[in-house]
Amino acid sequence: MVKPKKPPIPPKPALVAARGYARDKADFARLQAAGLAPRAIYRADKGETLGKFKMRAGELLGVVDGLLALGAGRRAIGAAVKLVHGWGAAVLDVETGCTSTQHGVKMLNAALDPPKPSAEYLARITAEKREAWRVKNRVMPKAQAFLIWRNPNMSVAEKLALMQGWTKDIAYREFGHTGRPAGRPYKNPKE
Repeated sequence: MVKPKKPPIPPKPALVAARGYARDKADFARLQAAGLAPRAIYRADKGETLGKFKMRAGELLGVVDGLLALGAGRRAIGAAVKLVHGWGAAVLDVETGCTSTQHGVKMLNAALDPPKPSAEYLARITAEKREAWRVKNRVMPKAQAFLIWRNPNMSVAEKLALMQGWTKDIAYREFGHTGRPAGRPYKNPKE
């Protein structure tokens, strides 16, 4: 006996915000791009704050950047979310799909702790600043200075005289040991 196939599970309907709340013109444009009608978006910079309008129970208020549109600090955001939940409505981040009823902590973290730049980006910026400083102060590039520093036939003073912009401390910190044996140079005794 062949078992009948189970009907496929229908996908969850996408959450759609009835109205939007933007801090400024940039947020307004992002809410419009998410599909909200311009007449359904309230703007805080034009004085359309949460106390001046009311939502129906079950409606979603669309925002961007988590709950950052509702206030600058934890207290202000908490009071605004409490007001919206008091109406029976919820806050929806239109870009991530998170709602304040299910993902409130995640949305609050997104608002209060904005994303930080990646380690690769910070390393690249640091390298660019270092290179700009090197050019400005006329310091020999590290690769060229390293070749001079590792020459075992020259003394440290001779090396530093050739390495423009380098000091003894910086050279030792960057390259370590010079490659020259310690102590006095060995002289071959005559046989």
